[in-house]
Amino acid sequence: AAATRTDLRPVIDGVLDDACWENASPCEHFTQVVPVEGAPPTERTVVRVLYDADNLYIAVRCFDSESGKVLARERRRDSSMDGDDNVEVVLDPFADRRNGYYFQLSAGGARTEGLIDASKGEIRLEWDGIWYGKARRDEQGWTGEFAIPFKTIAFNPQAGAWGFNVQRTIRRKQELVRWSSPRTNSQVSRLADAGTLEGIADIKQGLGLTLKPFATSHTQTPDGDTDFKPGLDIFYRLTPSTTAAITTNTDFAETEVDARVVNLTRFPIFFPEKRAFFLQDATVFSFGGIFQSPIPFYSRRIGVVGGVPKDILAGARVTGREGPVNFGFMDVQMKDDPALGSKNLSVGRVAFNVLHESTAGLIFTHGDPGSTGDNTLAGGDFNYRTSSVFGDQVLETHAWLMGSFSSRGPEVEDVPGGVDGNDLGFGGRISYPNDTWSGGMFAARYGPRFHPALGFIQRPGTYEIDANFNRRWRPRAFIRRVDLGANQSIFLDLDGNMQTRQGGLPTFVLEDQYGDVFSAEYDDNRDVLTDPFEIHEGVVIPTGDYRFGRASTTLQIAAARSLSPAFSFATGDYYTGTRTDYVGQLDWRPGGWLFASAYYEYDDVNLPEGAFIVRVMSARGDILFSPEFSWSTIAQYDSESKNLGFNSRVRWEVEPGQEVFFVVNKSYLREDGHLTNASGNVALKIGLTFRF
Repeated sequence: AAATRTDLRPVIDGVLDDACWENASPCEHFTQVVPVEGAPPTERTVVRVLYDADNLYIAVRCFDSESGKVLARERRRDSSMDGDDNVEVVLDPFADRRNGYYFQLSAGGARTEGLIDASKGEIRLEWDGIWYGKARRDEQGWTGEFAIPFKTIAFNPQAGAWGFNVQRTIRRKQELVRWSSPRTNSQVSRLADAGTLEGIADIKQGLGLTLKPFATSHTQTPDGDTDFKPGLDIFYRLTPSTTAAITTNTDFAETEVDARVVNLTRFPIFFPEKRAFFLQDATVFSFGGIFQSPIPFYSRRIGVVGGVPKDILAGARVTGREGPVNFGFMDVQMKDDPALGSKNLSVGRVAFNVLHESTAGLIFTHGDPGSTGDNTLAGGDFNYRTSSVFGDQVLETHAWLMGSFSSRGPEVEDVPGGVDGNDLGFGGRISYPNDTWSGGMFAARYGPRFHPALGFIQRPGTYEIDANFNRRWRPRAFIRRVDLGANQSIFLDLDGNMQTRQGGLPTFVLEDQYGDVFSAEYDDNRDVLTDPFEIHEGVVIPTGDYRFGRASTTLQIAAARSLSPAFSFATGDYYTGTRTDYVGQLDWRPGGWLFASAYYEYDDVNLPEGAFIVRVMSARGDILFSPEFSWSTIAQYDSESKNLGFNSRVRWEVEPGQEVFFVVNKSYLREDGHLTNASGNVALKIGLTFRF
């Protein structure tokens, strides 16, 4: 595809009537990916690309012979667009086939963006970048118009050509069409299969300086204590591909709350990062193709200890890419804590592009945010990837080694002293992530004192072995997809004795032409308890070798329908007794102005040591006055904490980068059938962005 330079800047309003678009070369060689791979699209799609010194402009004309049936109910910022017609755009400004940017625009005007992390094969949608996008429906179908400032993205000014791909979803037909590599075996985010965007030259990022001042007012309820907190984030492009950032008096009042989860396992639960400062260029710190455990750097360790927020005094970060080298360094100084003392936390990562799609690198972290002790970690990894096995199949392998060096501190006021001693963790993964046949295996060993204090690990002192396999069929009639697979996870102690075995044997998934999904699975489990396990208050499972099977089934109605329910049911043996789970969720999208959702989970655990019931409930309502102005409220309750929490958030994006948030948090404790006030907070945050 060719990008055409323009002296006339188009107005980003979703109406492609600007004269400059007539000078852009049309690109319309799209091909079906599903339901019929390689077939011509049932509807025509035309893409045009312009640029000037400051912005990249993309126009997409989505023709539709039944324009009145275009699905355009979603307008929420950073929302799932599974139920809407939408367009996805991928950019690889370094043309290195490894890391890039993702932008998505729905026919209703919803926008989302993300960072593409090729080492994990995922899109980090939590990232927020400044860009402009508008959609408009008309008698020919709908149009999408993008403006992506070069100040928002890092790029190689000498690249000459960028990686580029576009994908369109025609939702009512469950039809996916793609410009480059239109194969079910690939994905639009697979940068190795992207096409080429040529012609971009003489672009600039100005001085490369971005100032983001913010001010937050916190009022505690009901006592009325008010705290005013100003802060500043500074970003400076040292080069077009290297950015330095400084944050002071950091505040995360606008961050969305986590979904409520009751943990009925013996091990910690992983929650994704949602804070904007830590998400900027987060893919630089990815390591070893590890998804969750044992990742050496888990940014949620910074600023949260034992679920309690801790104030950040200041932080600095440098991330970038120079030639074949990708690097990132971050240092955060916490405010002095009465129990933990002064904590300085840091992480560094260097990765080298090798071969055609592979990398090799090093990582280190320093600091223990959750104890009075100290910790240092160092590691190395090699990540091999090729997209040409058996012609066009993908094969990935990862190998990594980490060592942790810990010194225990004194235990103060119920704060742990940490871990004492040094130890290793090492492992690797091989995966074949293709459409018809897919599978993989992960194996690792974690020493008993292996302690990534700035990372996340579920089970130190074990061997871990995971394997999965899947066979997919794509019928062309009423059934669109059938999956048959198996997965197994095994944990052994370091003497080779069984600790845990769990997995689906088999798993079955069926998807119809509307996108409704039915799945069924039988799990065969074994758990060896060498110590008693308190699964619920007052309910202790004794030591023993437990083997139990559980069957589950799920029905998910497609999000393309205005009313989209989901139901799941699981039952079977559970340790010394039985367990039956019921989960129901209902999403309602009556139009672009409203989204409502309700969730209910009921876990009935019946053991000789004691029977108990776990309930988790949530309800959410979003009023969308426009894609830029929304009011979201979520209420959550779980029977374990007996805490009923409310989070109500008004977000007004005056324009990208200029935002106002008004957030109300309130929680109550349920005791003896009555609700008592637990805590409350009202926050007003104004954030501005100035780019030079």
